[in-house]
Amino acid sequence: MKAAGLLLLCLLAACAAGPAPAPEATLPNTLSPTNETPTQTASEPGAGPQPAAPAPAMRTQYWLQATLDYAAHYLHVRQEIEYSNNNTEALGEILLVVEAQRQGASFQLLRLETVAGPAATLNEPTDGLVRLTLAAPLAPGEALHLAMEYELYLPRGPALLGWTERQTNLVDWYPYAPPYRAGQGWLAHSPAAVGEHGVYESADFEVHIRVRNAPAGLSVAAPAPAEGTDGGWLYRLENARRFVWSASGHYRRLDARQGDIPISVYFFEEQRDAAEAALRVAREAIEVYSGLFGPYPYEHAAIVMALFPDGMESDGLFFLDQHYFITYTYDRRNYLTALTAHEIAHNWWFGQVGSDQALEPWLDESLAIYCELLYYQAVQPDLENWWWDFRIQRFAPGGWVGSRIYDHNGFAPYVHAVYMRGALFLHELRGMTGDEAFFAFLRDYAEQGRGRIMGRADFFALLAQHSDADISGLLAEYFED
Repeated sequence: MKAAGLLLLCLLAACAAGPAPAPEATLPNTLSPTNETPTQTASEPGAGPQPAAPAPAMRTQYWLQATLDYAAHYLHVRQEIEYSNNNTEALGEILLVVEAQRQGASFQLLRLETVAGPAATLNEPTDGLVRLTLAAPLAPGEALHLAMEYELYLPRGPALLGWTERQTNLVDWYPYAPPYRAGQGWLAHSPAAVGEHGVYESADFEVHIRVRNAPAGLSVAAPAPAEGTDGGWLYRLENARRFVWSASGHYRRLDARQGDIPISVYFFEEQRDAAEAALRVAREAIEVYSGLFGPYPYEHAAIVMALFPDGMESDGLFFLDQHYFITYTYDRRNYLTALTAHEIAHNWWFGQVGSDQALEPWLDESLAIYCELLYYQAVQPDLENWWWDFRIQRFAPGGWVGSRIYDHNGFAPYVHAVYMRGALFLHELRGMTGDEAFFAFLRDYAEQGRGRIMGRADFFALLAQHSDADISGLLAEYFED
């Protein structure tokens, strides 16, 4: 596309240029047809909560062409963003979050230009943020189209963004526009000792991935069905918070379906039995949650065994620590089962319904952990008491459910307050409102929150439409204010 605006050149995270990429290798599309039963594919801190803005009239669009030199751990990307101002006020600047810098990647911005909309001046990048001062304000309903080119050298080590000998992961690998809220500004928070700080608008993604110097049997795990292209893969993901992916020459894959939804698990061969179990749990959880909250929001679901600790949710794909696969116990009394059910729930409570993960993390994490209980109640109700003891009571959790990620200096206090006490709060809320009103509320919350950033005010305002129970004492017990 021919540029019509001002050409902007800058350098982020000063570093020496790397070697030129090697000639591109042509790779087969390793995504196989899915089946009803498992089959193998070979080798392969800011202001307080505010009411949510109205549903956007036009989602931000991302087009990314990424070439990964697998052996050099180098990523070259051409990216376009069409950002629509769906706010009620004109914007004098556009903010882009470059999370890759914060994750230790060597990031160089080679080109950034406006293609349509007002010209812009690039301010000095600071703390993983790029600010574009616009020559003329972007009025409500208007759009700005940006084109950029950049390169990444991935950090070594098991991480959300990084590589090991067995796995390369790409989470928050591209610059993105965070939500803007009147009275708060851009929701672009700083990292904390615990929790996730990113806030994401719903957007549409078209991502074309090519891989050079690939290992034999390369597999690419992604959150959408792949369309084969010449030497690569094309993915389309709509109404999603972000696009993440992973690649490895060591993955094996099992596939199944839940209704019309294909599900894949990417694992290392020594954990095949646990991978089969995770696939089964994912199918069951999608069925349970679809019945409770409405249809699964995406066209595909993927599970990736991770070499970094714990796990990470995203739209249509989640990572889960290999430790949970290794400690699988051949029944449902284990973390693999509970956390698979947990991460599947994030497709509704993170993906479909967004929230401010830094200032109000309970709005997705409390719901996701409580969904574990809903899963057990549906598929093996005799384990309900076991779940309460295993996941909650033995830890004697304390703390405020509505606390921010910045209020905790350790993982355990954060999880105890936001996750575990959050589950206790929701269970008591369910008891006070009754099952019929509680589940009607959650289904309505999922629908009303589709594609939006929901806050505490939205949660309780909608709850009041479904129940007139006096929950003031409950709020005093679990929330600081």
